[in-house]
Amino acid sequence: KMRAIVDTIALVVSASSSAKKVALKTRDDPSRGIPISPIGVGTIGWGDASRGFGTTFREKDAFDAFQRARKSGINFFDTAEVYGYKGQKYEQSAEEILGRFVKNDDSIIKDEVVVGSKVFTIPWTNALMGGGIRLGKESLVKAGKESVKRMGGRRMDLWSIHFPFPSFSQDALMSALEESLDVGLTRAVGVSNYNTEQLERAFEILEKRGIPLASNQIEYSVVNRKAEKEGLIQSCLDRDVKVVAHSPLKALKTTEIEEKYVIMNKLCEFIGQVNGGGKSKVSVMLNYCMAKGTIPIPGVKRVEHIEDIENAMGWTLDEESVLTIDEKMDYLDKL
Repeated sequence: KMRAIVDTIALVVSASSSAKKVALKTRDDPSRGIPISPIGVGTIGWGDASRGFGTTFREKDAFDAFQRARKSGINFFDTAEVYGYKGQKYEQSAEEILGRFVKNDDSIIKDEVVVGSKVFTIPWTNALMGGGIRLGKESLVKAGKESVKRMGGRRMDLWSIHFPFPSFSQDALMSALEESLDVGLTRAVGVSNYNTEQLERAFEILEKRGIPLASNQIEYSVVNRKAEKEGLIQSCLDRDVKVVAHSPLKALKTTEIEEKYVIMNKLCEFIGQVNGGGKSKVSVMLNYCMAKGTIPIPGVKRVEHIEDIENAMGWTLDEESVLTIDEKMDYLDKL
């Protein structure tokens, strides 16, 4: 028992020193913001049978991973109203599961859990989520209120537009975010899957209303650097909009066996062993994303996934390794 306590203390000390926080800007406290860990946890598979929920992992597995993440100094958890939506009938959607985890969090690290969720903008989302057809900002705000209910009534820390859809103007979408702040649904607001032009327009609209745009969640990984090549990441960084990177481990996907996937897996494994002092290829891939100024949110289902994240914390991928990955991908992208 004493050894277990010592191990826990060691893990906490390690987490507190390695998980250097970044901050999501808020309207109420723009100078301090909401501190979040440099790596977050994605919950896209929670409650989703098509992604293995109920077969390859259970709620208990996800909870064990959540607890391990908290002990490791990870406090940022990303979800969305449509993740695991079919499980709502049994209170098993991702939002509902995460809400229970947050309520039962007994981590001895006392930094707060930061929960971000996203709202779907397709008018006929009601076919999935119930309610009326989504038209106008009021329908989105109503959906945000439902997200809060599903997560146990706790105010969201970050609420984002899941993606822009033509039936909503940017002004309407930003008005929904503004109202969500006014009625206390969330502490910070963001967007997701916005390109450079959309990002800059959203930022401009909110800035005129005295509201900081906290984040833009986009796809980014060693094998998908489109956001960087097109200047989107730099545009976000110039405006202090945090870049949350979903699918940061896309190179691991076995359903898309392309030459560049195979090569990048081998290269990251080599870099981890030689330059990273025995680090895993997963930790190299996550470190690469952080080196580019993003906050990666790998999908997590079990404790071993958190162990991979822990392996990525507390060290920095050197410039030579980053350059090696970039040069190799530049070559592969031309093939």
